[in-house]
Amino acid sequence: MKPRNKYEKRVDELNSTLKEDIAICDFEWAKKETFSADVNMGRASYVYFTIFSNMEEFEVNRLYRLYRFDDKNTSHFFVTEIMREFIDGDKRTYFSKKRFGMGCSTFDCFSLNSDITLTMNRRNYAGNMIAWLMDYSIGSHAQSSGKRMKCEKRDCKELGRVVMNNPVAETMYKEHNPMFVYLMYRTHLKDVCRAYTLAKRHGFVFDEYSIPLWLDMVEAIIYCKRDFHNPVYIAPKDLLATHDRFIRMMNRKKNEASLEREYKKIEKERNERKSLDELYIKERKRFFDMVLKSGSLEIRVLQSVDEFLEEANHMQHCVYKCRYWDLKQHPKSLIMSATIGGYKCETIEVNLDTYKIAQCYGKHDQFTNYHNRIVDFVNKHMETIKAYNENGVKKQSKKAA
Repeated sequence: MKPRNKYEKRVDELNSTLKEDIAICDFEWAKKETFSADVNMGRASYVYFTIFSNMEEFEVNRLYRLYRFDDKNTSHFFVTEIMREFIDGDKRTYFSKKRFGMGCSTFDCFSLNSDITLTMNRRNYAGNMIAWLMDYSIGSHAQSSGKRMKCEKRDCKELGRVVMNNPVAETMYKEHNPMFVYLMYRTHLKDVCRAYTLAKRHGFVFDEYSIPLWLDMVEAIIYCKRDFHNPVYIAPKDLLATHDRFIRMMNRKKNEASLEREYKKIEKERNERKSLDELYIKERKRFFDMVLKSGSLEIRVLQSVDEFLEEANHMQHCVYKCRYWDLKQHPKSLIMSATIGGYKCETIEVNLDTYKIAQCYGKHDQFTNYHNRIVDFVNKHMETIKAYNENGVKKQSKKAA
């Protein structure tokens, strides 16, 4: 939301100077508050707390979310700022992170990686307002001087998944190992950590250059179902050569899998087209003898799905892709092709309810020099089209009787 007046522009200007961090003393206070208030946070849950401060002519109320992850021996805490409230007398302006939705179940579901921007304090359909989150805080604290620490801007749920489910990853996090940053969002987390332990034991040196290459290599080894416990693979002497070898192997396997899926898709489409082709021929057969001619101009009805595909490839438009041959989707469309001197010129769609031209386009959905002539000619013979259609309908009704 953009600032709409001078007041909001002023507040937005001040908001841009604030950083998403918190004093260590405030962080320690919040941790103690969770225990003193006897808050039952459970495992990997969160609570809110607020920090008050003054800034220029405003009072600023900053809402933080505190996560706690409990294991057998200790508790891990992460904090991130969610919302700011600027107060000037009776005026209140709110800034918050981007929310995923306004439903009651997603009322406080925020994108933690987004920036804190100006937002409206409006009610959702359940009657909740964003300002009410301030009332959920376990306590408030006036900001005091002290060393500041950065807030966690990473996805806290993902952070908890990595740290809580794997002791090797937890050790990396505590030791500030650069490898930990690359473990986020990895699908084979346990296998990668096991391979990391073995590689380190066999003397492989991890640095800023080798870590991303090594991780990509190990995931390729796992994808190719090779032995990721083998030190020849996971602790190679030539990392780049081994990395390239397994990446090529993985790409080859992915291409094979992709081709197999493509073949299945083509086969499925072919079977579907065959049944729909039979339906199309049955429903439009009465028009197949209809040929509208005037000198070099000739107009015929498309007689099969293959002719639709040929027409689409030649004219470079959507007559095939949009499935005009599927009479379940387009039951009242009659598709005809106009040729001049045997050369495809334009594709025509006639509505069999209104007996009017719905579309008439040439290559790339453009009009040709013959467009007006074709339209006039089809309109002139619309009674012929109507006669063919009604005769076919009458014949079908007689058969049904």
